[in-house]
Amino acid sequence: MKKTFLSVLAILLFALLAVPAYADSTITVSAQDLTYDFPKSMTFTASASSDAEIQKMTLVIRFPTVTRRVDAEITPGKEVDARIDWNLDTDNSSATGGYIPPGVTATYTWVIEDAAGTTFETEPETFSVEDNRIDWETIENDDLAIHWYGAGESFGQGIYDAGIETLKQVREELGAGAGGKIHIWFYTDREDFQTSMPDMNVWTGGRSFGEYRVIILLNEPVDALDAVRGARHELTHQIIFDSLGGGLARQAFPHWLNEGFATYNESGDRSLVEYISGPLNRAIANDALPTLKSREANFPPDSQEALVSYGLSYAVVDMLFREFGRTKVQEMYRSFQEGVPSDATFTKVFGLDTNGLDNMYRESVGLPERVLASAGVPTPRAIPTFALSSAETPSKSGSNVTPTPRSVAAANTSAPAAATVVPASGASNEGGAVSTGLCGLGLGGVALAMFGAYGWRKRRNPTRL
Repeated sequence: MKKTFLSVLAILLFALLAVPAYADSTITVSAQDLTYDFPKSMTFTASASSDAEIQKMTLVIRFPTVTRRVDAEITPGKEVDARIDWNLDTDNSSATGGYIPPGVTATYTWVIEDAAGTTFETEPETFSVEDNRIDWETIENDDLAIHWYGAGESFGQGIYDAGIETLKQVREELGAGAGGKIHIWFYTDREDFQTSMPDMNVWTGGRSFGEYRVIILLNEPVDALDAVRGARHELTHQIIFDSLGGGLARQAFPHWLNEGFATYNESGDRSLVEYISGPLNRAIANDALPTLKSREANFPPDSQEALVSYGLSYAVVDMLFREFGRTKVQEMYRSFQEGVPSDATFTKVFGLDTNGLDNMYRESVGLPERVLASAGVPTPRAIPTFALSSAETPSKSGSNVTPTPRSVAAANTSAPAAATVVPASGASNEGGAVSTGLCGLGLGGVALAMFGAYGWRKRRNPTRL
């Protein structure tokens, strides 16, 4: 027994003596850096050393709603240089890429592991994504930042003042709380704009990234009034996106109501611009109004049909405020925030379901009541946003991308699908995904209402961002 004990003790002592001298290794990071080549890539680099062989270096990027971990390809050694190129020029998330819009602030760290079992993480470094091709002007406070170029200070100040007023006004009207800081980037050159994001269609005039609270708009040629209307429209969508939260609430909120609120808030006096009122009045005269039910998920790609849809949505929202008052509208909004479906919400608050509101508006403009089928569960769709474009609406084709109507405002919804950060093999994704959209599009996270050429502006020449 004694011999056995001594044998075991000897083995243990031998094992302890055999432990490498670097068991208490120290990892040191001598340099780290981040450089931009917007809109193509971001490059993260770091240099580290240790008494023991460094075997792994992992970049950890913490975005507002998503954390990504990417392992660097290194040659193990006591001194190691690591480099990770993050591909911005794609709407498809991968192990080392995914589009991140300007204005997003995030942090990154390096996690380093060596053969001695030591793990070291650097202190967080904060960075903000920016289109550094352009010398931007900025006016901002804790709630809103307006970025622009190619126009004087009065251009940005006017948008900023209108934006602050809109945030206060819409939040009060809906009883919605404040979200985080919102960034709006105004590009005044179409080439700059189209190259600032991947896979941009020529007819697209804006894009919204709801979960990042970033709105990117084309304002070309420079038109202060058009820019103010666009900002008001998109800020309304962002307020709705923030205050509805996620899940059932956003699914319950109809697309036409989202666009109706945004269009209602475009003008300071709540009037409807002529390029939308004209098609709406013609549809009334010909008894050719679409049903609200047919606009719960999205708007049609045809520009004239879309304009009528925007007009009808505006008119019904205007009717809700005039006939029922702000208190009832706020009660309706709270019901949606609780995830109550649209028909149940309308019936509870107004005593009318969607079809009832439809006929109420028809009666107000002298049209006969229409017998409408009761609705089932609305199909899921992306949340609307405002958008612009100087190009004519493309003809219908087999494409599943919904074009933006020529003179139509859009809405901001859940985060855009294209910008959704989804972990790919080799990368870890913690937290929710981010989505983007086009105003007036269908499902996909924040649907960016790209509304064909900011209609009222009748854009004539391409603009650079």
